[in-house]
Amino acid sequence: VAAPDLLDPKSAAHNSKPRLSFSAKPVVLNTPEDECDTRTTVMRWKTVSAIFFLVVLYLIIGATVFKALEQPHESSQKLAILAEKLEFLAMHACVNSSELEDLVKQVVSAVRAGVNPSGNSSNQTSLWDLSSSFFFAGTVITTIGFGNISPHTEGGRIFCIIYALLGIPLFGILLAGVGDQLGTIFGKGIARVEKMIKWKVSQTKIRVISTLLFILFGCLIFVALPAVIFQQIEGWSTLESIYFVVITLTTIGFGDFVAGEKESLNYLDYYKPGVWFWILVGLAYFAAVLSMIGDWFRVISKKTKEEVGEFRAHAAEWTANVSAEFKETRRRLSVDIYDKFQRAASIKRKLSSELGINASINQEMTPGKRTLSANLYEDREAYPTLTRNGSLYLNGLSPECADRREIAIIENLK
Repeated sequence: VAAPDLLDPKSAAHNSKPRLSFSAKPVVLNTPEDECDTRTTVMRWKTVSAIFFLVVLYLIIGATVFKALEQPHESSQKLAILAEKLEFLAMHACVNSSELEDLVKQVVSAVRAGVNPSGNSSNQTSLWDLSSSFFFAGTVITTIGFGNISPHTEGGRIFCIIYALLGIPLFGILLAGVGDQLGTIFGKGIARVEKMIKWKVSQTKIRVISTLLFILFGCLIFVALPAVIFQQIEGWSTLESIYFVVITLTTIGFGDFVAGEKESLNYLDYYKPGVWFWILVGLAYFAAVLSMIGDWFRVISKKTKEEVGEFRAHAAEWTANVSAEFKETRRRLSVDIYDKFQRAASIKRKLSSELGINASINQEMTPGKRTLSANLYEDREAYPTLTRNGSLYLNGLSPECADRREIAIIENLK
């Protein structure tokens, strides 16, 4: 069997083909899929479909929980308002049910317009004064939209559309700038914390601890402290205050709790503008946190891909090593057999030249040479012909037998 040039150490210097590496360092094999991943960051359809079904499942779970928690309360409220109507009609016989329904519809319409129907109009403040209008404009461009007040005139609705289309991108630019500044400030703080505890823990733990401290510090400033302030000013409970803060900073804005909307309280003129500026900085902080969480997921995904690639590289290297070892073993066996065959052929030529074994001069051999030739013929008859890969050994003798006979023949010649 011919030895492959790829693994032949003698011919490797003159071979332009690439050679296999047997180092312990894993070799990363670039596949077409990896090249596609490096060229583009577009999420695959399989991933999008998986996330879509995950979101749908999350929505179904949320709908089931909210239904179980809120539907009984809704049913009890319906029964309560029906009981109140019946009791009112029973106590006031001069009022019929249709007149009562008209009054209820007027009250509902006033509430939807943002007007509190309770009390006299003399002690009610306007929902569209300068501070309230400023707060409403802020909820428009921040896309929170509490819904406690909204424009009801055609002119107001048209202006709201144009104002939102221009103001939302402008606020987005401002939010990005504030977020960058907050990230820089907290980044410097994280770097100082890392220097303080660098000698105690590993780099990974330092980064995790610093990030957790960043999130904790931000929650204290933008969530816990405002919740305490709203609890004291608005008279809300702790749960209601935290609920309002989180719903506002996540731009959900249900409108069931809105700061500065109690008519029984006298707010300062700068209270609502101050609340809006808190919303601005808080939104920037939450955007930074969400971006950080996204970076974590990207890092985890990248590490997972690297680990899979490293595993594939180790598997490919192991396969290449096994194949190379098999080829090297086959080459060595081939070279060994070829060398022994050449040695046996050389011995035959040497004996033929020294003994004069030839068909044309066989009759001229001396008696001693004829005896030695007969002995060699007997040895060939004693050992059967051996074959390997279709090649005959010298005179029917294996290379080992030829080696043993070489010494005896030389002694006889002497």
